This record gives sequence, structure tokens and C-alpha cells, in this order.
Amino acid sequence: MSHVMTSTTTSSTVRADARERALRTLWTSLGVDLAVAVGVVLSTWIVDADLSSPAAWTGLGLLVARSAITSVASYLVRMKVTPAITASEDAPAAA
Repeated sequence: MSHVMTSTTTSSTVRADARERALRTLWTSLGVDLAVAVGVVLSTWIVDADLSSPAAWTGLGLLVARSAITSVASYLVRMKVTPAITASEDAPAAA
């Protein structure tokens, strides 16, 4: 069963939740970036492209920057928007 969050949620709890969500988003985004980078590297090997070119490093840098920006955005949105539904206190914690 779920409960609506009350106004008694402390700011430190909100900050901790926002930080946790931002870190999860960062790791997920970096995982996607890594998968895309591996795919690009494998596809460029097929056509014999230069993997050490500035364009390749620029592309990788843009992917990593996108991950960081997504993580920061996740943190800021969580700080501004309180979730409408949270897990019940008597429900078992997810592993």
C-alpha cells in the first residue's frame, strides 16, 4: 500500500533522495554512453576509421557531458517536485 507524502518530509530526506536519484541517473546514463561508444567503436573498426581522431574524442566527451547534465537535471527536478506516492513504511524494502 502506498501513502501520499506529507509536509513533514524533512529537507535532508529530500536532499538525500535527490542525490540518490541523481547518482542512479548518472550511472544509468554512463552505462548507455558506454554501450553507444562500444557500438560506435565496433562499427568504425569495420570501415577502418581513425578512432583516435579529435572527432571521436569530441563525440565521447559530448556523451559524458550529456550524462552529467542529465544527472544534475534529475537532482534539480527532485528538489523541486515532491513525489506523490512513496513506499509504505511497513512494506519491506526493495533489495
